[in-house]
Amino acid sequence: MVPLVYRSSLRKAVVKRRVPTLWLGVGAAGLVVVVLGWALLRPSAAPSTIGDGLAEDGAAAVETPSQAAPSKSADATKGQPGAGGRTGAAVSETTGTKGTGSATEPKRVPEGIPPMATQAGATPPSATSPPAPATQPALRPVAAPPAQPPAATQPVIPTPTVSSPPALPEPDPTAARARDETRSGNAQIEVARRQYDAGEMLAARSTLNALLAAGRLAPAEDREARALLTRIADETVFGRRAAPDDPLIDAYTVQPGDVLINIGKRNGVPAEAIMAMNGITDARRIRAGQKLKLPRQPFHARIVKSQFRLDVYLGDQYLRSYRVGLGAEGGTPEGVWRVKDRLANPTYYPSESSPHKRIIPPDDPNNPLGEYWIGLEGVDGGAVGQVGYGIHGTIEPESIGKAVSLGCVRMLNEDVAFLFKLMQPGKSTVTIVP
Repeated sequence: MVPLVYRSSLRKAVVKRRVPTLWLGVGAAGLVVVVLGWALLRPSAAPSTIGDGLAEDGAAAVETPSQAAPSKSADATKGQPGAGGRTGAAVSETTGTKGTGSATEPKRVPEGIPPMATQAGATPPSATSPPAPATQPALRPVAAPPAQPPAATQPVIPTPTVSSPPALPEPDPTAARARDETRSGNAQIEVARRQYDAGEMLAARSTLNALLAAGRLAPAEDREARALLTRIADETVFGRRAAPDDPLIDAYTVQPGDVLINIGKRNGVPAEAIMAMNGITDARRIRAGQKLKLPRQPFHARIVKSQFRLDVYLGDQYLRSYRVGLGAEGGTPEGVWRVKDRLANPTYYPSESSPHKRIIPPDDPNNPLGEYWIGLEGVDGGAVGQVGYGIHGTIEPESIGKAVSLGCVRMLNEDVAFLFKLMQPGKSTVTIVP
């Protein structure tokens, strides 16, 4: 039976033998891991084999565990006194060789591989450790193939797109036609002016009326055409002269005993119109054999509300224009009206909406109708069924060109006096358009 003291000493010896063996295994495994990591992570330089002489750049060769193990084992054996004894010489922590009292220079280790004997916590093998087991052939790491530099990426060159020039907008046929018509209108007005200067009144009147009827003149050209037509009308319709073969005019020779009013009745023309057309200021001053102009057709009027303008026509031929005032808030109905009656110095009878609440007699300066009244009756469009409307003068000349009346058409007193002479009850019409 083994004594208790010896048994304890034997257990300690066994433990001491096992500890160095365990550390050798751990160290070998760590070295393999470090070598493999270095081989995988090193730069892509020319590969070198660890332990095959000198490393690149002149570094000293590093001993593998298999080469260093025998010397360690021999040194350990030399210093071992016996079973359970302690070594008499210390082992250098830096080189793993037996200490001699002077430090030896450590061997160079390639950068990146930590030396096994200098790792933190590593304990050098004891002098009492048993001989190292047979060394296994060292694992030689396979050098990783040099990393291929990333392929240079070629810049993506966009395919050039041939951009066609922007399409020009299609010319507006309406605008082009308007420009052509404007040029044509200017040319036609110039033609009419030359005709007028040459004394060809009827030709000039026909040219200008065709332009007005087309309604395509610019505002300035429209005014120019109307002004020239007014001059022609003053000379051919309302003057003493008569144009030969004028289709608008009949010629009448005064017979002995003729009275102007009777001449008008026989020809269906107001005596006032005959006087206006022949420049007669006194109906009694006509003489036998005198040539008079009589209209072949009734006079008519056309009111353009948006322009506050009243145009006078003989048949379909324009004669002249006047400014007018209209009903407030669209109070003048549009449509065709027929002249119902005519009154000079009318009496004013107020309507329910009139600001005047009393009857105002003729010749009263407060009579809002002025001196003339042309009564109208609706016959077509929005005028049908409308009553109480008419064309009259005004005591408020500043209202001309404005929409302020109760619905009737206002004119300056001298203008309505001339229109009054031309309108024929039952035959003359007044057309009101927007």
